Order: sequence, then C-alpha cells, then structure tokens
Amino acid sequence: MVDATPPPADAAIVLIGNELLSGKIRDENAYYLAGRLRALGVTLRRVAVVPDEEAAIIDEVRRCASAYTYVFTSGGVGPTHDDITLPSIARAFEVPLVVDPSLEAPLRAHFGARMTPGHLRMATLPAGTELVRGDDFWWPAMVLGNVYILPGIPQIFRANFETLAPRFQGAPFFLASVYLDADEGSIAAALEALERDHGVAVGSYPRIDAQADHRVRVTIESRDSATVERATARLLDSLGAGARVVRVDAAAPASHPDQG
Repeated sequence: MVDATPPPADAAIVLIGNELLSGKIRDENAYYLAGRLRALGVTLRRVAVVPDEEAAIIDEVRRCASAYTYVFTSGGVGPTHDDITLPSIARAFEVPLVVDPSLEAPLRAHFGARMTPGHLRMATLPAGTELVRGDDFWWPAMVLGNVYILPGIPQIFRANFETLAPRFQGAPFFLASVYLDADEGSIAAALEALERDHGVAVGSYPRIDAQADHRVRVTIESRDSATVERATARLLDSLGAGARVVRVDAAAPASHPDQG
C-alpha cells in the first residue's frame, strides 16, 4: 500500500526593504515567525532579505512559492514610492492589479480630504487576493496562492499572522533541553551518535557569559515525544565524567519564547 500521508509543511520568509539591508531597521518579524511556525509544526527552510526592487521581489517570491508549502512576505505594502510588494507579487503571479472596494472605503473614511494616490496604493491588490480579517487590527492579512502578504510593522505583522495561524497547525515538534557544565568539544561525539541512532535533531549552544549557570545547552527535537524522551535518556547515560548535568527540561511541544 502506498502511504498517502502528505509530507510535513515547510515555509520560507521573504523580508522586503532597503532599510533592513542597510541596518537602519532591525528585523523582528522573521524571529517571531520562525518561533511561531515551529510551534505550529511547520519547518522553516529559508529566510531571504531582498531590496525594494521589483525584479528581486519577483524572483524570490516565484522561487519560494514553487519550492515551499507556504511563503510569508514582510514589508512593502504601505503608501510610499518604495512600497512595491503588491505590484511585484502581481507580476510574479502574472495577474493584474485591482482596487479592492473593501479596503478603499475605510482608507477614504480615515483620510478624508487628505486621501492621496499613495494611500490608494494600499488598496490596490493583485487580482484574486484573499483578505483575512481578525479582531486585533482592522488591516487584513492578504493571501495569493500560497503567498501570505504581511505588513512590515511588527505589531500589525503579528496580529495578521495570528489571524492566519490556525491554517498552519500540523503535527507539533517536541523539544527537550539538557543544560550542561561541559566543554562543547567533549560531547561532540555523543551528540553525533544521538542524532544518527535516534533520528532526532540535535542542537548544541555554548554560553560564555559569567552569569549563566551552564556552559552548553543541548536541544533534542522530534515530532514524536517518546523518541525525544528516549534520546534524552540516552544522552544522559552516555555523558562522561567531564560533563555535569545542571538541569533538564523534559520533552514538551515547541513554543516561541514570546508565547510562553
């Protein structure tokens, strides 16, 4: 019998803006979204940062849309000359731009006589775009195919994503952490064997600040909690005398630090 179970979902993030590449603005959205996707069971495969250039946006969106289950864009949907995400995505999908009345009306109500062609750009969308509205913010998330078009402002980005989040729920990852007083090199062989023999993803993260109570944090991840528990027990049994266990966080569904 052929296994008809679909493969786990994966994703890419496309951050758009010269301000990110010049260092004028520090990105918050990729960090937030990476953690939230992990908690939802979606594997993030790529994060790209592209300038406010139509060709660069078109190329990256097309590449990611064909390669990953979901693509999330951040930035470039405002009223100014460099907000070219929406027309660029329209060209990437080869569809025309249209003014959406459900967005035009609140913009005109808000700006009144101050309404400009720049403001109207925010209501000019690729044809076929789905608008997804939530309770936290009046501006909707936009979806075209498998591309989720989100604003760059972190508060709105997060509100729009949380409106969409139930769409992405899959089999969660389970994560255990082992905090060690050990030299990272002394445990390298044990970690390699753990990943090879148990089919888990193993991470090793050293700490060098004097305030930390550990020198290395080892993470063990899998979509199966029992597998994580077995691998964690194996690691604890295999540590040599030079590695002292400070504490262990047992296997639990992965969560974003900002989500508890």
